[in-house]
Amino acid sequence: MARVGETMTEGKSFLSRSWEAQHGKQFGITATVAGASGFLLLACLYQILFLQDHSEWKEFTGFAITGLVASAAIFLIAFPEFLRFKGFAATLEELMEINSTAELRRRRIEGDQAADALGAGHQERWNEFLESRNLRR
Repeated sequence: MARVGETMTEGKSFLSRSWEAQHGKQFGITATVAGASGFLLLACLYQILFLQDHSEWKEFTGFAITGLVASAAIFLIAFPEFLRFKGFAATLEELMEINSTAELRRRRIEGDQAADALGAGHQERWNEFLESRNLRR
């Protein structure tokens, strides 16, 4: 049942619609979440491996185990998505370094797809690049 203010479009869940609404910010969000969860994962692992037998730190072992499980789950969700966006950014950078107009024309669709996936700022930069090379129609 839909809540007031929420419409059921194409059967997408609230989280799916919320994630799509962040288009253009997704690369930064995944980088932040993957980095923070990776750091928390390492900190919890350090506590479990080296500090659990220390008299002042052993009371935090339960929290470290909980944090390890939670951060590992978040990291396993966020990091592949971050790598996907990083690949799109690398594709755009690679295409912007190409000097051959013929090669750019051939690979333009690839750049359009990467810019569309990354969002507004990257899309504007890609369009400016294409206009500077007289490839935008």
